[in-house]
Amino acid sequence: MEALAAKLLACVTTTLGFFWDSLYGLVFGFLISAVAQVVFSRAALERALGPNLRGIANGTLFGIVASACSYGAAAAARGFYKNGADVRAVFAFMIASTNMNVAILIMFWAMLGWRFAFAEFFGGLIIIGLVVAGASLLLRPHELRAGPSSEESVAPARVTACLQCGMDGDEDHAVAHAGTTYLFCGARHQATFRAAPHAVLAAHNAESSPGLAALRVRSTWSRILDTMVADVEMLRFDLVAGYVVAGFAAALVPPEWLAATLRAVGNVPLAGYPLLLLTGLLLAVVTFVCSMGNVPIARFLAGAGIPLGANTTFIYGDLLIPPLVGIYRKSFPPRVVWTFLGLFTVGALIAGAAMDALFGHLGGGTMTMGALTFSDRFTLVSNVAALSALVALVVTARPKLAMTT
Repeated sequence: MEALAAKLLACVTTTLGFFWDSLYGLVFGFLISAVAQVVFSRAALERALGPNLRGIANGTLFGIVASACSYGAAAAARGFYKNGADVRAVFAFMIASTNMNVAILIMFWAMLGWRFAFAEFFGGLIIIGLVVAGASLLLRPHELRAGPSSEESVAPARVTACLQCGMDGDEDHAVAHAGTTYLFCGARHQATFRAAPHAVLAAHNAESSPGLAALRVRSTWSRILDTMVADVEMLRFDLVAGYVVAGFAAALVPPEWLAATLRAVGNVPLAGYPLLLLTGLLLAVVTFVCSMGNVPIARFLAGAGIPLGANTTFIYGDLLIPPLVGIYRKSFPPRVVWTFLGLFTVGALIAGAAMDALFGHLGGGTMTMGALTFSDRFTLVSNVAALSALVALVVTARPKLAMTT
């Protein structure tokens, strides 16, 4: 009985540890998503994350400086796509924010050495290139930028205020467009919309979303907080399930078993190396490891002599864990989800092999001194900053509520 209680306590402690390690990523990820949905119009996001190389580059650069948590990145990606960003730029952001983020690269350098940091970064570029090229070939044009309309096709929306004057519209002047029914206050406005619906919608979006200037208004922060809470409520089951399974798996499955399994697979004649790469990816999937939480396990695997290629595919696998797949299915159309999963899997295997060939036999092994101390301090400072930002948001958005509590 005592042994069972000790195991259960270890599972709970590990789960809470994973949550603590990724808390700042969750907070900043959901905050970025909420700001994108409230402050920026669809037209603005289309310009920044549009269907061109500039949009993909913007998504990659934004990911490098954004959240390093897989759940936070998925939440932010959902907000971008919902507001009209091109899905290729959204995927570039999501991959960069979990594999090329500045914070996580520093942690990898400190805990695993420069080879792993370089492999993580340049391997991420390979995956982004393959996913972007594959999505361009396999997805239809309307699937690449169908954030709002994909939801509206399931549950048609209804806009009752006239887009051109703001007055209440009427049923006699209704126009259906892209899954949404718009009501206009007069025949003239109805005719204008019928003639150029995209121009009217673009003008309306530009006027209704003033951009970063809106952050000076307290009501904007109230809307940001409301949006953030709504996103968390929608994804709370996936988040809780992910952390619980990850914590229990990490506490019950010894890392030594993982290392022994990878060595055994690698010794299979002829097909050993490809199977080793694939096994590294699958281990991340079945153990539900998420971004920051996979660093200690990757560090152990590197010390046990596992090839860099299999270790990097293990690291990349955090975007394929089942809870995140559930989030993708709530955020993107089905064909987009399965296309991304297939392309990302192929890209991760190719990137792992390429990084092994480039860096696997070079010097610069795993660091051992001060790494865990650095990790603990980095996590503490980041979480304090995230919680401070959250408190500041609540105080700004709900000043009276904050004072009473």
